[in-house]
Amino acid sequence: MEGPLVVHPPLTEPDVLLAGEPPTAELSSWLDAIAEITRAANRDAPLADLLDLIAGTTARLTGYGFCAVFVADFERQALLIKGSYGLSQEYIATINARTPIPLRAGETGEGPSSRAYRAQRPTTILDIAADPPSRSWETVAAQQGYSSLLSVPLAVGQTLFGLINCYTVEKHEFSAREIILMESMANQAGLAVETAQRLAEGRRRAQEAAERADALRAELDAQRQAEEDHRALLRVVLRGGGLAAIAESLAAMLGCAVVIDDDAGRVLASACRDGRTGCRDPRLIAAYQRARAQVGPQVGRETVAVTPARERRGEPTGLVVPVVLDENLAGHLWALDPAAPFGPPQRQALAREAAVVALALLKERTAQEVEWRLSRDFLDDLFDPRGQSAEALHARARQLGADLSQPHTLLVVRRDPARGGAAVHEEREAYAQRSLLSLVQRTAAGEPGATLTATRSDHVVVLWHDDGSNRDAQDFAEHLHREIQAYAGGWTATISVGPTCHDVQEYDDAYRLTCGVLDLVQQSGRRDRVASLGSIGAFGLLLQVRRPQELQSFAESMLGTVRTYDQRHQTGLGATLRCYMAQRCNVTRTAKELHVHPNTVAYRLRRVEELLGIDVGDPQAMLHLQLALMIETILGD
Repeated sequence: MEGPLVVHPPLTEPDVLLAGEPPTAELSSWLDAIAEITRAANRDAPLADLLDLIAGTTARLTGYGFCAVFVADFERQALLIKGSYGLSQEYIATINARTPIPLRAGETGEGPSSRAYRAQRPTTILDIAADPPSRSWETVAAQQGYSSLLSVPLAVGQTLFGLINCYTVEKHEFSAREIILMESMANQAGLAVETAQRLAEGRRRAQEAAERADALRAELDAQRQAEEDHRALLRVVLRGGGLAAIAESLAAMLGCAVVIDDDAGRVLASACRDGRTGCRDPRLIAAYQRARAQVGPQVGRETVAVTPARERRGEPTGLVVPVVLDENLAGHLWALDPAAPFGPPQRQALAREAAVVALALLKERTAQEVEWRLSRDFLDDLFDPRGQSAEALHARARQLGADLSQPHTLLVVRRDPARGGAAVHEEREAYAQRSLLSLVQRTAAGEPGATLTATRSDHVVVLWHDDGSNRDAQDFAEHLHREIQAYAGGWTATISVGPTCHDVQEYDDAYRLTCGVLDLVQQSGRRDRVASLGSIGAFGLLLQVRRPQELQSFAESMLGTVRTYDQRHQTGLGATLRCYMAQRCNVTRTAKELHVHPNTVAYRLRRVEELLGIDVGDPQAMLHLQLALMIETILGD
């Protein structure tokens, strides 16, 4: 014995014999107590309740005033009270929070509990106040009212779990028999804690298995639902439903707003959360535009979450999924403002539905290409009706959805040539031409007056029927021009509105006139506009002459001599004459435009007079010159 602190060695057989067997009544009490602890462990009592039961049972059996079960906290490197009997909550809180028992020696040595834990042997102390290492707990011990301590290691399986500490009010020397009984209690308590831990671990694993099973069932249900939705969506396409029907079905299936756009950001179809068509719903379109702004440059070939900025409320949420067709990005499928947040199953489902959207796009494109080819072949015959009977042309027109017994106005749309003679990339040119056709077709698709749309050479032709219930051809041309300005990518177009035809035999002349107006406008440097016969003045009269050879002969008789002279002498008499007429016969303005002296202009004009035998001051001569120049503009040199 070293001072008041005693670490007891393992008891020998004589010690055990000397201790003797407990009386029968006491043994029965101990067995009943152990059975109660075992029952508590087996009925899956919470660990805190089990440790309190162990402390209370030990105190009642031994007659000690207080008992505590300490558990090792390796993060804090300390022993903390987790079960107790007779100790106040204030005492427990003070020990655990302020003066926990360290798992190492302190500045004044090692206390009894720490030594019992580290030596894994029972330790007793007769007077806590007389033990220097225990001075830190002297005050709280005095307040609690105990003097002596017995500390027994508590092992769970092969692992040291903590301690069972018993306290007496009076100073008390613990006998070998008491230590043996406490070790027995610690062994039984260890078994009970081990049982409780195993049951808790089993319960935890069972809970995890149940959660995994629930997750798998939920995933399976989601996959089944996604498969059913996918088949339903395919049926929509196979029954002839287009992008609008797909958007409506998806919105109802997923409980969200749906927008389908193309690669240029043009909305092709949309539907509100309840499945109603949303193309004309300004709130839905506004939400789509805000979502597109939120995603920004990330929109592309990857699925992207639409998440609002933290500081902004009311912004749309959802997912945007790419729609890929022939390995090219054809557009996107936007699922916005879902009733419930999207998880992985919904992301997978949307990726599958994007494939259905691609299928619908392919179907539409194929149908459009067939329709455009048939329409193009029909227009070829309509604009060159030789050998074609009127009845046959009417029948073919009806098959394409146009009733040519009703009056129709001809519109021709062509992209403007690149400025400054810039080089044109072949692939970019083909893409721009397809974009023009797509823009015209989609704009015309929503207009009952557009009965037939087809591409022809480098332009698009629209047959427009105005029955008084919809906009007229000029109004539609202006609307189409605005659409092209809004959605064309880096190019512009000019639209020519031709005359109204009342008979199939009139379309060839109408087409020639409409294209002539378009040629005249674009060749004159004007572009990105809507033009008509009425907007080009006297040029319109010349375009209506049915025998252009006569016009060419007249122009040649007037300007041929000047053109020949220029070619032989490398002069610019013809250009000077054209500029002079354009500047309203003003020599000064002409000289300024040509960057020459006015005397030079006057000299060139006199030379023109000599070659043509005319007087530029003669109004009739000037009229003939103006007509000749207009004919050259229309028909070329």
